[in-house]
Amino acid sequence: MRKLLPILLLTTLVSVLTASCGEDRSGEQPFPPTVQTLSAVAEGPRATLTGLVTASPNSSLKACGFKYGNDTLRAEVQAAEPLPSFSAETDSLGAGRYFAVAYAQNGMGTSYGDTLYFTVSDVDNE
Repeated sequence: MRKLLPILLLTTLVSVLTASCGEDRSGEQPFPPTVQTLSAVAEGPRATLTGLVTASPNSSLKACGFKYGNDTLRAEVQAAEPLPSFSAETDSLGAGRYFAVAYAQNGMGTSYGDTLYFTVSDVDNE
């Protein structure tokens, strides 16, 4: 009986601690985030880009942002904070057609949204 008592106490303690921790997600596997490129709106020589992380299973967001450019430009801008709804502004752009792709990164990897296209009108750079 003396050998059984410590095992019984340990089992009870583990059961109580497990129950008090809330939902058990130990059986779920973490995955890279799911992200959408929502919009790319040109305003003067800059564009405001918006994205949305629809899922980041069992892994917190580490970074969100956008890759953008055209035939000769490749650039990246990161959102101020890695939040599910995020936006960022490009640097000054010349007139022309550009692409934008949202990305999100968590502890499992980086995912990309769809590619959107936008046009910067013939404007003076501010």
